[in-house]
Amino acid sequence: MSAGLVVVVLAGIALWAWSVARPRTADELFAEISVHADVTDSTLEATQAIADFGLEEGVRMVPVRIVDRVGLEVRLESPRDVTLAAAPRLCLTGPFWNPLDAGLSDRCWGDPDLAALLAESMPVDDSGHVTLRADSPVVLRAELARGDERCDYPPGDWLLEVDAEPVIDRAARARMPIAEVPLAVPWDVPGALPWRDNGDTRFCSFTAAVYTRQGDPAIDR
Repeated sequence: MSAGLVVVVLAGIALWAWSVARPRTADELFAEISVHADVTDSTLEATQAIADFGLEEGVRMVPVRIVDRVGLEVRLESPRDVTLAAAPRLCLTGPFWNPLDAGLSDRCWGDPDLAALLAESMPVDDSGHVTLRADSPVVLRAELARGDERCDYPPGDWLLEVDAEPVIDRAARARMPIAEVPLAVPWDVPGALPWRDNGDTRFCSFTAAVYTRQGDPAIDR
């Protein structure tokens, strides 16, 4: 092999290595992150909320189911290292979410906060940045309760929203979504549900749509 050809080959190898190792865009990095989530168990309560059924039926209070507790398993993994400014934000939302219905601004459900729990499972460097290690899944198993401050939601079709602030070239970039994972919280469960006074709840959902789909819960008062 001639010296010139050796130089060309070595240059090609160096260019390939640089292209593999170079910092990638946030879109490219986040596209490779996979997020899986499952509801492992759940418990419900019953309360009442104001429902607007329109001109024909008007506005009235109706009984509704709300989620009291949820067992959740979340798994994040990536084929390459991804550095983040902080642990990803995980936000659970229920059907027809609208926190303004309860006078709230945060639509997320559950206590304790999922992002804080996830941060405990992810390595942090000297700069405070969090890394999702290549081929080293992070698995979070959590038991969440409705809490005293956040939204209440009915069971049904839920969503786990995951977003984060990527770090590229040692600089944190704007927060962007990683994934939206659909979850199912069963609502048609046997037995009567314990009653919770609506003065202690914050129903963040379109009550009329929920009641029309799920009907009256059986209530144990």
